[in-house]
Order: sequence, then C-alpha cells, then structure tokens
Amino acid sequence: MLTSGVKKVIHRGRMSFLQTGERLFGMLFFGMLFLSMVAHGGPVQGAEKDPSALVNCNIQHTSCTQKLSDTQVVLDITPKPVKAMTDLTFRITLTGKHPEAAPYIDLGMPGMKMGPNRVPLKSLGNGVHEGTGIIVRCPSGKKVWKATVIVPNMGTAEFIFDVIY
Repeated sequence: MLTSGVKKVIHRGRMSFLQTGERLFGMLFFGMLFLSMVAHGGPVQGAEKDPSALVNCNIQHTSCTQKLSDTQVVLDITPKPVKAMTDLTFRITLTGKHPEAAPYIDLGMPGMKMGPNRVPLKSLGNGVHEGTGIIVRCPSGKKVWKATVIVPNMGTAEFIFDVIY
C-alpha cells in the first residue's frame, strides 16, 4: 500500500524506493529468463524456434539437391523469384535408382500443421517429374516453406526455402 508521501513522489516524476524495487525485480526476472535461454541453447521449452535457421535450399537462385539412399533428388521451382499465390512449376530430377511409382510433393511450413497441399508429378522421362502448384500466403506472415518430396518405396527429402510475398 502506498502512503500519501510516496504517491506525491511518484506524481512529481521522481523514482521512489518502491519503484526502484519493482524495476530491479523486473530486470532480475528477465535476466534469469535470458540466462535460461542461453543455457538451453534457445528459447524456453514450448517457444517457437526461428524457422529461417532451418533453410537448406536457396531456391530463389538455383535448384537444390539432396541424397536419398542411392538416389540424388534435385528440386527446382519456376518461375523465379518463387512467389506465393502464383502458379509454380515444380520439377524433380532423380538420378540413380528410380522409384516404382511417381514421386509427389507435399507443401507446408516447418513446425506447423497444415491442410494438404499436394503437388502431383508426372514423369517426363529420364528421371524427370513435373507438376504445378501454388504456395499460399501464410496469414502469420511467415515466409519459410517446406517441400517434402515423397519417393515411393525409397523415402522423403525435405527442402526448406524462403518464399517472396
């Protein structure tokens, strides 16, 4: 409870002992929170990590490659720059072992459950598969997207990249 003398000090713009204590407590609390984050290598458990740290594909400038057992998976998206809410062509080139069925792509965002956004691919021959799809604009404003290439009976390759809004 504040006494009338303390209230007068607060109203005059000076810092009372009570205000100093509140500020010190706040600084101590946030300092401990910061040290906890540093000690655990990131945000406190349950907090969202920075998705841009997951990016493994510079799709805005070039195609991206990943190894999947005995097969090399190359992803390319055109036209460039890759923009949301635009008709895009997705091309997968497989070198090495070829799958028994056509691969396909699931589009989503890292760490986020989303509805299906599948890009079916048709074979163009020689391990090249192509299809069209759209990357939607996320209401949260996040621009990091993931194309999960599913190669039947062989596995998956994840390409994480930035999209332009």
